[in-house]
Amino acid sequence: MLFVAVALAPVSIAAYAQVPSEAVTISPAARLGLGIETVEARSAITADGVVLTGEIVVPPQSRRAVVAPATMIVADTFVLPGQRVSTGDPVQVLYSPVLEELRAQLDVLGLEAEHAQELAQRAEALLEAGLTTGEDLHERRLTATATRLELAAMRARFGAFEARSEAGQFLVRATADGVLAEINTEPGFRLEEGAVIFAINTDDTVWARLHVPARLSDGLSVGSEIRVPGVSGTGRIMAIDSMIDPARRAVTVHVALPDGVSERPGSLIDVLFPVTGEGQGLSLPARAIVRLAGEDHVFVDRGETFEAVAVRVLARTRDAVTVEPGTLTEGDHVAVSGLAALKNQLEGG
Repeated sequence: MLFVAVALAPVSIAAYAQVPSEAVTISPAARLGLGIETVEARSAITADGVVLTGEIVVPPQSRRAVVAPATMIVADTFVLPGQRVSTGDPVQVLYSPVLEELRAQLDVLGLEAEHAQELAQRAEALLEAGLTTGEDLHERRLTATATRLELAAMRARFGAFEARSEAGQFLVRATADGVLAEINTEPGFRLEEGAVIFAINTDDTVWARLHVPARLSDGLSVGSEIRVPGVSGTGRIMAIDSMIDPARRAVTVHVALPDGVSERPGSLIDVLFPVTGEGQGLSLPARAIVRLAGEDHVFVDRGETFEAVAVRVLARTRDAVTVEPGTLTEGDHVAVSGLAALKNQLEGG
């Protein structure tokens, strides 16, 4: 009998571990210590349309970026992100032996362009004197034009770069009036060819970028009005991607926001689209979803406890999910942080 009792003990413990309690008791002090925050589950589809969460972005016409024409290394910086600049203001000193070689090529190409132009002009004079042919003049003009275009392209590649007295160092200046939005100021930081050195926001205009579930995107069109809950006025849809993102199963949509929206780029914002859904759903941040026993769950705040509630996801983007109402109801508060600790305690960790 002793042998049987010893054999059954671990089986009983294992079975208990596989069936954890559905709720976790959390004291107010533990809630603070674990950094648990909650959001309210709300209807994703209202009488006016569908509310989705997106990210504030700067529209293309309000952003001026300077791109590295060759591999470059940050040497010195004069302006920090958030500071205002005027066209021509010095922004950064960069080191690039590759660009130094291009500058030497530019000087040679400039001489070649001058020489080609002189030969074309000489051919014109010779043709008037009857000492050359029209075909020769045509070839000289083509050569002069091609060399001039090549020179212009090389100069455009330099853009806002100005060679300094130190070999290989270049000063880059602001290309527009506005606020410096992004720049790496760390000395020695390496920028590959084609990388953005810095960007300037030329005004305060902001848009929102949203990932609209594919099943809802057919009801949208460029120019349609949108609203921001709590903000008067309307904005409009500016662009709808023609492709469905295979990972998100959503379409990227850019919208111009109503006057009065002044959030910083990178902030999250709710946008109301005037489309109808196929059924009522509850909207939550995507980070609220936790996988338990192979199924999607959320932790619902019940006061002294957090209850793990299974949910069925109707639509999913990187930032938000729409779940089917049922055990989760509108107005429930769902945890969006401290989830690892809640899951660990639920599973007996």
